[in-house]
Amino acid sequence: LVVPVLEQVGVLVVDDNTDTLQLLERYLAGSHYRFHGTSDPQQVIALAESVSPRIIVLDVMLPGIDGWELLDRLREHPQLCHVPVLVCTILPEEDLARTLGAAALVRKPVTQVEFLASLHRALDRQPTGSE
Repeated sequence: LVVPVLEQVGVLVVDDNTDTLQLLERYLAGSHYRFHGTSDPQQVIALAESVSPRIIVLDVMLPGIDGWELLDRLREHPQLCHVPVLVCTILPEEDLARTLGAAALVRKPVTQVEFLASLHRALDRQPTGSE
């Protein structure tokens, strides 16, 4: 009996609300996505360098540095610039998110179905071999 192994796709979630981190972690449980999360925006670059996520989920309203500035830093980082960023926020700023380099924006509150579909769509838009 041969059981195919699904590729584990690393997802780095950045949100200062620990309840949101826990919710999104539950949403990913049992899927082929592997959760990595932080509530500290100052740790994002170092954490992303160490876990090499295939996608980053980024809140906008963060302490110390806002998500837009963090998105800009990610787009300029040589190792992370090709990692798609899914902005997850209550703000209706889809045009701004795309202008600043996000793959997509999903509005909070987000359902599990919507969240997983958004991840899938953002990853499907990436060129093959973009690991």
